[in-house]
Parts: sequence; C-alpha cells; structure tokens
Amino acid sequence: MRRALLAALFVASSVGILSLPAGADSSTPSNIVLSFDFSDNSAPASASNGPFNVIANVLPEHTGGVVRMVAIAPDNSGNSNLVCPFQPVQQSQVECAFNFTTNGVWSIKAQFAPDDKSDVSSISITRLRVTN
Repeated sequence: MRRALLAALFVASSVGILSLPAGADSSTPSNIVLSFDFSDNSAPASASNGPFNVIANVLPEHTGGVVRMVAIAPDNSGNSNLVCPFQPVQQSQVECAFNFTTNGVWSIKAQFAPDDKSDVSSISITRLRVTN
C-alpha cells in the first residue's frame, strides 16, 4: 500500500498537479457565483416604495473584485434604471441602496468583474416586487 501511495505521489508531482485549498484566492476567478440576500427568504422578495438595500453575495468566499448592481424599472413605467456603481467586494458581499419610486416588478442585476476596468465576468438577476 505504501508503494502505491508513493508511486501516486511521484506521478502527481512529475505531471505537475496543482491544488488550492478550499477558499483560496485565485488571481483569475472563473466560476464566480452571485446570489442575492434578503432578510426573509420564506416569501418572494418585496419592498415598499422608498429606500431598500439589496445585498449580493460573492462565492467562492474570499474572492476579490467589484460588483455593480442595476435596478431595471418595470415595463411601461417611464422610469429610468437605477445604477449602483462598482463597489469592492468586502467579506464576500456588496450592498447597494435603491430608492424605488414606482410600484411593480423591478429586475435587479448584479455584475461581477475582477476590477472596475475589466469586463464583467459573471451576472445574476433577481426580481423584486415594489408596492406602497
């Protein structure tokens, strides 16, 4: 058994297998996942007109980069989209405050990039119902 283990280690080291521990930072993240965090996950996300904070979680943990969020106004509302500019990821999260002025279903789009000068490499979208 020891010989088999030593042989496997020798082959792995000569082939050049690289492993990173879980949660390790990578200089070029390729599989970034964005998820949204609301205080009550037992019902569809909803907010009243006015300010509402949206949190985007960035996974895997300890990933550096920036996230921008855009709140896309309901169809036929006549409102412009609300933009929260790129913010650095801190403790695997980014938080944006939106001031919703129109009732209806808003689409919230989170966009991840390695830095504010790079192209967006991951996108996540959720919907948020806004009522009086």
